[in-house]
Amino acid sequence: MSSRPGASRRIIVKGAGLSVLTFLFPFVAQAAGPTLKATRVGQQIVWRGYVYTVVSSKGKLVWKQGAKVAVATASATPSASATPTPTPSATPSATPTATATKSAEPVAVAHPELGVFITFSNKLKEGDFAVFIARNTKGELLNYALSRKGGVVKCFSTECTHAGCVVQASRDDLWCPCHSSNFDAFTGKATGGPANDPLAQFKATEADGGIYIKI
Repeated sequence: MSSRPGASRRIIVKGAGLSVLTFLFPFVAQAAGPTLKATRVGQQIVWRGYVYTVVSSKGKLVWKQGAKVAVATASATPSASATPTPTPSATPSATPTATATKSAEPVAVAHPELGVFITFSNKLKEGDFAVFIARNTKGELLNYALSRKGGVVKCFSTECTHAGCVVQASRDDLWCPCHSSNFDAFTGKATGGPANDPLAQFKATEADGGIYIKI
């Protein structure tokens, strides 16, 4: 049994018209509902961006379109800002430290007319006394006691007048360690112990920053 030509043409035109409508107006297609079969009331699915829920209408289970599903848009991750590379500061050049120049030691000036050089004047301050070692005219190293008082420098022999031992500079005077004789450091006078005679005295002269004695 053959179909009628007019009916076939109506079916083709109807189908073409639905396709055009679906293409131009997609919401029409959405109104038709999901193609998934509804099986129970309350069943939900997301279809074409909307939530559909199964409801009962006139004794039939049908899909009811609900709210549109919000599509989460991935937020762009902020790119790490480039940390500026610190510019290395110029290393300060070392400032040359001035090297302390060692002060030159004073040089003794030979004064044969004044005698033998004993020490420099700045080694014997006012009110001080001390024992110095010097070489006599015979080339012998001997001890000599020097003192300064009132700006006057005096020089004494360190040979004790009691038994010939060598006297030393103590805190207060010149002292003989052999028999504990004592002598005034500024006059040479015996002040205690078995010694009675004063220490022998030499002529002392200052010149050119040095102290010289006649031996």
